[in-house]
Amino acid sequence: MNFNKGLFDSFGAGSGFASATTGKATATNSQANGLIIRLDKYLPPDPAPLIPSTEALPNESKVQNCQTALDNYGQGANVLNAHVSARLETLINDMQVAAAVKEIDSYIGNVPASCMNINTIAGTLDGATDSLLDAANDSMDELDQGITDYDADIMSLEDFETLLDKVTSELASSLAGILGMISNEAMLLENMYKTHMQAAKAFGFSSLLDDPCVRPFLVGLANPEITQVLLSDFEVGDI
Repeated sequence: MNFNKGLFDSFGAGSGFASATTGKATATNSQANGLIIRLDKYLPPDPAPLIPSTEALPNESKVQNCQTALDNYGQGANVLNAHVSARLETLINDMQVAAAVKEIDSYIGNVPASCMNINTIAGTLDGATDSLLDAANDSMDELDQGITDYDADIMSLEDFETLLDKVTSELASSLAGILGMISNEAMLLENMYKTHMQAAKAFGFSSLLDDPCVRPFLVGLANPEITQVLLSDFEVGDI
């Protein structure tokens, strides 16, 4: 029996796995929320003061667009965090299915078994989005410093508005990359589970054909596609 008491006890305390990406995603969300608050001071007060201020404010739409990009990115980081955490909980089951499907694909396609799909479904767990998170953090660091420099009259209004547009664009691009990876993993994993279930049914059907009590129902209730397989591959004569 391939059973280890230490592993049994360890998994009883949790999933047994951790990913550094969850910490990065949490920090990214916190940084984005902090910058949203810092940008609030550049929006016109509501209601407007009785005596209008003569101080020039950055373009309102540029500030709001940047805040929206920061908010979206923070929410995206939370989605990534939840995705990775959930995948860590099901890692053993996922890998058992993926390993089986790898051999099924190899057999059906008559090609050597490949680790490509397994590497793909483990991508975010193993840091595939970390470079995107790091690039976004660099953009937010630049914005943080830009706010400080603009408030100190070190950065001009024009340069600050250019920075707002730059950060908005970079965050949107990075977020699309992260959400794309999550979607691709989820879709591939769903297809793997479908293939695994399909194979399990095929194995179960083949095994149950030898049971005299079950066989009549399998043969009698089979659809035309399965009936044809029974005739051609199993040479069933009692159809």
